[in-house]
Amino acid sequence: MTTTIQISDKTITVLKMLRDQFRVPSYDALLQVLIQKVEKPKKTLWGAGGKLSMKEILKNLRDEHDRY
Repeated sequence: MTTTIQISDKTITVLKMLRDQFRVPSYDALLQVLIQKVEKPKKTLWGAGGKLSMKEILKNLRDEHDRY
């Protein structure tokens, strides 16, 4: 099913640029790529510290000039 939408000249300029940047053949493909980027779950830093204890992680967290 094909649908027509009205967009501003500025928007079509940006869409053309993004279509070239992502190297997709159509605006439909571009919109699918952009939707996937928005819906993709964010990566968290949970577990990034490995097996370090909380004390080891926080040990050098403050800057030298903050210490007295």
